[in-house]
Amino acid sequence: MNAGQVPRERWIKFLDEFSKEHQGWIATVEVIGPDIGDQEEAAGLPLVGMSADLKDRENRIEVTVGGRPDAHLTHTIDNPQTVELKPAEEAGHEAIEVKSDDGTITLVTFRHLMPEVVERQLSR
Repeated sequence: MNAGQVPRERWIKFLDEFSKEHQGWIATVEVIGPDIGDQEEAAGLPLVGMSADLKDRENRIEVTVGGRPDAHLTHTIDNPQTVELKPAEEAGHEAIEVKSDDGTITLVTFRHLMPEVVERQLSR
């Protein structure tokens, strides 16, 4: 996928395709805001999926990582204004940045690991 800002009319399709291609990749979810600083909400959990809900006056994006009862997080981004695929810093790494109308930035970074490495990390 090419880095850059994703047009709003493509958010649903883009996030659906991205989720399918990156399911199981190890994700870190950070929230950065003027009032809260930089807060890490999840680290080292596999991506379950990302989705945009823009119908019927809804305006949110959800990021779900973990997928297990003891390791699960769904982060909701209300009133997103921009979605951007950030350029990869190295092979097997990607990031999506979502800016909300209140100035908060949610940064979701991904790295690809072999399935046996993921299983080993989750069993710790």
